[in-house]
Amino acid sequence: MRKLVIIFISLLIFSSCAVAQEGAQGEELSMAIVTPGGPSPKKVEKYIGQFIGIIAERIGIGEDSVTARYFTELKPALDYLEKSRDSFIIGSLGFYLSQRKALNLIPLARVALTIGPAEHYYLVVKKGTFTTLDELKGKTISGSTLYEDPGFLNRIVFDNRVDISSDFILKPTSRTLSAIRKLLKGKLQGVLLDGVQYKSLEKLPFFDEIDVLYRSPRLPDVGLMMIDTPAARKLKDRLLDALLEMGNSEEGAATFKSIGLAGFKLIDPASLDEVIMQYDGK
Repeated sequence: MRKLVIIFISLLIFSSCAVAQEGAQGEELSMAIVTPGGPSPKKVEKYIGQFIGIIAERIGIGEDSVTARYFTELKPALDYLEKSRDSFIIGSLGFYLSQRKALNLIPLARVALTIGPAEHYYLVVKKGTFTTLDELKGKTISGSTLYEDPGFLNRIVFDNRVDISSDFILKPTSRTLSAIRKLLKGKLQGVLLDGVQYKSLEKLPFFDEIDVLYRSPRLPDVGLMMIDTPAARKLKDRLLDALLEMGNSEEGAATFKSIGLAGFKLIDPASLDEVIMQYDGK
């Protein structure tokens, strides 16, 4: 799942790209990248530093003033954010919806991909095996997406049509491509993919061997958010300006393109109102 890994890599790079200059006037920047089921830090650490100097020069905050943490499990991330309240976070829509009240989150920007928007989740099965969600109930499904908040999966991804915890046997995995291979061998009955993962499969030779059993409603995207504190508000505009300017510069655009990104785009908080109401059951 090269494209999926690229996204995680790009997010991790971003967390460290604001780490290069000396801190100004005692300001500090805390970044948390939360990707449950994502690639291990060892797999992405060699990419850290590619953006150093592009954003850091514009923000003016250096490595002595920045804490950047990458989490592949939710609990350690929440433990960190409980202690580091002045944090910016890169995470998913599911993370935002499930934690926005507890952490007082403000959505800031989304990640635009060169492959286009990834607006849906897809539950795929081996061709010719199942035709409805009811037929799949009681069977085993897998995927890295199953590390997402269960409430998000039930209410938003599956639009309240199933309860994943009781209707399926769940086998979360960070190795999505391996899960697809097991699906084709009959060892699994379904794999839940996000839009990036699904688009990645389109180019693989066995794509014609799978069927989409269920496609989620169109979902909005959230990439960058912050805990609403005075310290975070003070840095917000400079951080956003640096990100947006990267995509507009020749150097920044080329760097983004090399890792599968078109850039960062501002998000209108009102665009999330409908999905928030659905998540809250209103």
